Amino acid sequence: MRGRRGGALAAAVLFSFGLSGCAPEAEPLDPSLDAGRETYGRLCHSCHGASGEGGVGPNLNGVLATFPDCDTHIEWISLGSERWAAEVGPTYGAANKPVTGVMPSFAGTLSEEQIRQVAAFERFRYAGATGEDALSSCDA
Repeated sequence: MRGRRGGALAAAVLFSFGLSGCAPEAEPLDPSLDAGRETYGRLCHSCHGASGEGGVGPNLNGVLATFPDCDTHIEWISLGSERWAAEVGPTYGAANKPVTGVMPSFAGTLSEEQIRQVAAFERFRYAGATGEDALSSCDA
């Protein structure tokens, strides 16, 4: 009996370490930023990294330079790369970067509010905007 409990405890500890490596930092934030962090941890970290460092998707520390206004950032998250190219054009962002890669559209997966929260969280956590600026510019 004791061995079974010990194994379950070990599995729980290993599982919790695995989850902590997947989710962005967990200090308390504004409720909208917390919601954005939770959504980012569920859907965005696998491509952009748990700390926004990039991987399959680009590093997010330059997101303010890429999307100086949050409305365009929100539109990018909503449309994704394929819809952006079809509906907006072959480039994106302030530097007119060519649309490459496969950023999924989250318009059918997330509500508009959730997309605003994710954009605000990315701008705050990874690009250095203040929480107040990120929330107000994204209307989150």
